[in-house]
Amino acid sequence: MLQSRLMLLAAMGLAAQPFLAVAHIDRAAAVLKNVSEYAGRRCNTPPRGSGIIIGYYSGTTDNPIISFGGDEAPVFAVRCFTSLQECQGWLYTMRSKYNDGPSVLIRCERR
Repeated sequence: MLQSRLMLLAAMGLAAQPFLAVAHIDRAAAVLKNVSEYAGRRCNTPPRGSGIIIGYYSGTTDNPIISFGGDEAPVFAVRCFTSLQECQGWLYTMRSKYNDGPSVLIRCERR
């Protein structure tokens, strides 16, 4: 009896595995991962109601050339985008490349 229950649970787990993998891929595909650090365009804060997506990132880098041998140098970037997906992909790239700072400002906002 116990052995048949274990076999049933194992079979159900194997049957559900492809569905779980697809659900994981859908969430991962929601963020673009090939967006450049220099994507978007430089901009001043656009007026509200313009529909422009603005991305903010603040962090630090431990690159010895930029920080002149110090511990860390601040990094701050503001970019404007036409789509939310591109902005989120840009944030993914920035968070991969730099360290999040103590006063974290990381977001995409529709103006």
